[in-house]
Amino acid sequence: MIEQLYENITNLETELVIAERFLNSNRITIAKEKSLIETFEMAKAYIIRVGEHTQKEVKKFIEDTVTFAIQTVHGDEYSFIADFNYDKRDQLEIKWFISKYGNLLEPRKDTISGSLTDVSAFSLRFVIHALEEPEPAPIFIMDEPFKNCSKKYIPLVSQMVKEISKLLNLQIVMCSHTDELIEMADNIIYM
Repeated sequence: MIEQLYENITNLETELVIAERFLNSNRITIAKEKSLIETFEMAKAYIIRVGEHTQKEVKKFIEDTVTFAIQTVHGDEYSFIADFNYDKRDQLEIKWFISKYGNLLEPRKDTISGSLTDVSAFSLRFVIHALEEPEPAPIFIMDEPFKNCSKKYIPLVSQMVKEISKLLNLQIVMCSHTDELIEMADNIIYM
């Protein structure tokens, strides 16, 4: 019986040594995994910071470019606001506003002139084009993009089109029935 107890003790001691080795091995694995998780958390935080910075830069580019176009045609009392928010599913949502003297006008809800709408839509197309990857062809073909602009704005529209074209290094081909806009074109092809 003593021999049996001695044998059981020896077996238990052996199992204890094996369990201690296994425990130490698991502690090392856990430490490595914790270190890996910390590295991933740091990388995640960095990616989030880069994403936030990029989003701010894109927002500024959009707002500055569209505001430039609007102010060139309609005056300094107008600006363009892009409101970046996350919805319930954490999907980025962008709402567009026209600001007039600091009052936000929402294009789908508020009454905004056709000219202001045309200029905003025109410049937004170019902004989106400029943000595309891989870089798209530097040519833009448009049909009557300023059909809602009154004749008094056409000289300013023409100036804005030329400035946007230079700013974004794009060639713009435009169809129009507006004689005043046609006269201000660099090249004219009649069909």
